[in-house]
Amino acid sequence: MYNKLVFLFVVLALSSLTFAQQKSDAPAVQPVDTTCAFNLSSGSGHGLTTYCVTNNGNIAQFAANGTEFINTGGPVIEGYGMCDATNPPFVSYFDYASSDSGNWSAATATISGTTVKVTRTTADGIWQLVQTITEMNGSPVSYGSAKISTAIKNLSTIERFPVVFRYAQVGGVFFDYDTTPTTALAMTPSENGPGLSLATTFITNPRDFSIARVSTVPAAPIPCAINNFSSTFFEGNGGIGQQYDLDILPLHTFTITATYKPI
Repeated sequence: MYNKLVFLFVVLALSSLTFAQQKSDAPAVQPVDTTCAFNLSSGSGHGLTTYCVTNNGNIAQFAANGTEFINTGGPVIEGYGMCDATNPPFVSYFDYASSDSGNWSAATATISGTTVKVTRTTADGIWQLVQTITEMNGSPVSYGSAKISTAIKNLSTIERFPVVFRYAQVGGVFFDYDTTPTTALAMTPSENGPGLSLATTFITNPRDFSIARVSTVPAAPIPCAINNFSSTFFEGNGGIGQQYDLDILPLHTFTITATYKPI
């Protein structure tokens, strides 16, 4: 029993280190995945919008009117992260397509019509995430979008305080990044588009809140070690995200919604 307790302490301590350390010390239960498992498309002409979803629930490609925003030649970085800030040492869980934290169980992914549903549980059995990714129709005069509803269930017997992220590396050198109270956006240097936005719905529970974020570096954020997120305009190479600070009671579920839409 003593050896098991020592091992558990070491695993939790390592979970808050950088991704490189996590990958070498705690191999993923399910490999990272940048392969398109589900391809969706709506709209036509100028409004043609296409994207794809991996088996792990990442948006591996997103294009509008022929402009690709996420799979632009480098590592595909899009997905979700969470810092369980309940008790030290805080634990990071994340999957950004080309990198993950190595502490997830295998995902189950299905598609029904134009809705993809991805369910997975953290390897420690504390959290379950159910992502429902729904295609919102475009038209010849309006872009389509991808609406991502994520139901986060606290499977433990204590109240927990997760900080949850949705993030995508978007753009390149000299892109413009900015936020509104509910939306993070990245625009090509022309300032007239095309660009990509990530918007969220208001959270009305007084114990919880969300913040639109832009990252001043393109690298995927480690949830328990965020230091490059901002809510102010900058020009450079970075990403867009949403941050949710939540309080979830034992065996309860909280649902957050974020939507990718071209601009």
